[in-house]
Amino acid sequence: MSSPLTTPTTPLSAAITTGLSFRRRYRPYYTKRQLATLSHLKHNGSLAVKEASARQSSCKFIQDVGRRLGFPQKTISTAQALYHRFYLYYSIKEYSPQDISVTCLFVASKIEETIKKLKDIFVAVHSVKYPDSKELDPEHVSEDRRRKIISYEKLLLETLCFDFQLRHPYEYVIKFIKWIQAFQPTLDSKVLAEKAYQIAVDSYRTSLCVEYPAHTIAGGCIYLASRLLKEEKADFNGLPDNQPWDQYFLSRMEDIEDVAQQILDLYILINSRYGVSKYTRIKIALNEQSQKRGPDPNMDDITQQELKARLPEWEFQNNPLDIVNTNHHTVSYHFSTS
Repeated sequence: MSSPLTTPTTPLSAAITTGLSFRRRYRPYYTKRQLATLSHLKHNGSLAVKEASARQSSCKFIQDVGRRLGFPQKTISTAQALYHRFYLYYSIKEYSPQDISVTCLFVASKIEETIKKLKDIFVAVHSVKYPDSKELDPEHVSEDRRRKIISYEKLLLETLCFDFQLRHPYEYVIKFIKWIQAFQPTLDSKVLAEKAYQIAVDSYRTSLCVEYPAHTIAGGCIYLASRLLKEEKADFNGLPDNQPWDQYFLSRMEDIEDVAQQILDLYILINSRYGVSKYTRIKIALNEQSQKRGPDPNMDDITQQELKARLPEWEFQNNPLDIVNTNHHTVSYHFSTS
């Protein structure tokens, strides 16, 4: 079992404390305990609620600016995933969410080969922030503002360990539904696919993309979409309850349900002024289903503890994030060969 904090891989040795060198490796996904540890190391405390709120509003901001720029959804989702990954290691106290959002859009446009000039992104940002004002003249973008984003780009790339292998759930949503339709011809596949796709888009307003692989998120989105549509449409023909969906979606049932639960929490939060009863009913049903099924018999106690969002029972003598987030060391980046 991996340690609670393994990315960047930073051995606490004399080489670190004397400022010589350390290694960083890209970790695609994090357990709940690892996420809790990282949050603890950032000394978030009362800032955690504010950071969660900033995450949701910033990801909506990225979505709006991306659409304004004409980016495909894949580029927008990549930018949102970069945002979540950056704030695993840095605090909103130190880096403005809006500046990091712009940086993530800029980097995502390069990763997904839908490149836009930085000035064009600033123009779109201005239009989204001030929809009733005159369009910003690109020549009026200050050099200081441009240089700040360029410096953040370097920091973001270092946080990624220069690994740009990002997968999104959208392709899996389509593949899974086509496969299900093969043995369930009466499935309302088009309606289900549209609903699941939109839920997958919304999932990037949570940190699911750093916790679960794309196919598990897709499975959770399809599973939730079917339950929501059954609530909304009496004649909807969705997923039957008596199928081994964990096997079909190649994921643990607990993980599929957790994806659905986190997205439901998002919907309850952003729709708090309106009716949320259907979301609450589904959450209760998922909880009852989980309790009836019981714990995973194939999982050992240590792994179960790793999957719980609890704070570490130990303290570092020197905070690893304080050590890593400096320019006082030589860094070597190590990439997976698999």
